[in-house]
Amino acid sequence: MSRVVTIEEPPPSPQLPQTRCREKPGASGSVSANRPYDFLYDPLFIVSSEKDHTQANIQANLIRNRLRRVPRFRTMFSNLIHYPRYSLYWSKVDPVPAFMRREWKGQEEKHREGLWQLAIMDTSFQMAKEVYEDPDVTGKNRYKYFERPFLPFHQQVPFNVVFAATKTQAYTFLPISAKYPPVLSKHTVGTQTDYRDAEVQTDPYSPEYVVCQDSIPELLTLATLTWGRGLPAGQAEVEMIERAREKRAWEATLPCLSDTSQFEKRRRMMNAMERKEWAFREQEIEK
Repeated sequence: MSRVVTIEEPPPSPQLPQTRCREKPGASGSVSANRPYDFLYDPLFIVSSEKDHTQANIQANLIRNRLRRVPRFRTMFSNLIHYPRYSLYWSKVDPVPAFMRREWKGQEEKHREGLWQLAIMDTSFQMAKEVYEDPDVTGKNRYKYFERPFLPFHQQVPFNVVFAATKTQAYTFLPISAKYPPVLSKHTVGTQTDYRDAEVQTDPYSPEYVVCQDSIPELLTLATLTWGRGLPAGQAEVEMIERAREKRAWEATLPCLSDTSQFEKRRRMMNAMERKEWAFREQEIEK
């Protein structure tokens, strides 16, 4: 005589997985640091690569074991290996709803970076405008931007004061006016932020650029000038820019190296320019 056991499981409901805390034998209790599927649900849970995403998925499947033990009625109380008391079945119920994306979130960032590079190269490409969520600094997210300042003690208390024995003294009753001082409606506690003068951005932001072939923009020749080192430009910087323009114009008039008949003329022009530069440097030293 054989029996057929049919086990019906409820369909999965689109709900977030809940953390379950179980007590282990011999321990007071254990609490999980995070949920098994936080890498899918939590927007602040970030993994560094697709490999770590796959590893987190494997760990979640191991924690939420989908193997079900179904007892066998004929050998329910058996301890023999060839007559097991239960059978193992793989549950078809998936704890993650079907509408949840299981892919690595970094693929979207790579796709967004590719579109950004395409928008830089091709000016006709129109990139969709990103809409950022309101940070709500003065509302529900206020605790993320404000913190009570840490005010350390500037004077160390001597040990004889710390370990001094307390002496009981007779209690003196204070007058009513001194016992209940007036409560001020406003008082200053103190503020402290992470912003410091050393973190101020001194160099202006320079966006990325692409130089066309066979072209040398004059603006790139001034890339060595930074704020505080040549900027804002003064008279000396303007004279240096004018000398650089004259030298580029002079280099354009030099004969080609492939023309052997003009080699002597090219050498004389370069010697004259070198003597001119040495004379200018001597004048700068004498100033």
